[in-house]
Amino acid sequence: MTERSDGFDADETIADIEARVTARYPEADPDIVHDEATDAVDRYADAPVKDFVEIIAEREARAAVEQQLPEEE
Repeated sequence: MTERSDGFDADETIADIEARVTARYPEADPDIVHDEATDAVDRYADAPVKDFVEIIAEREARAAVEQQLPEEE
């Protein structure tokens, strides 16, 4: 199986996800956003194909952060 890890930088991916999730949920705790982004990227960091890691990890981080936001009244 061919591995395509060229251009994948976990730290850069985490930072990009944090920026987009924070822009979408500015009221979210930055520590939670960071933790969820890191956890999501770490889950897929060893995937043989990295093309979709950022997309999948962002969706997971966004969903996890959204669940932890206080409900609107």
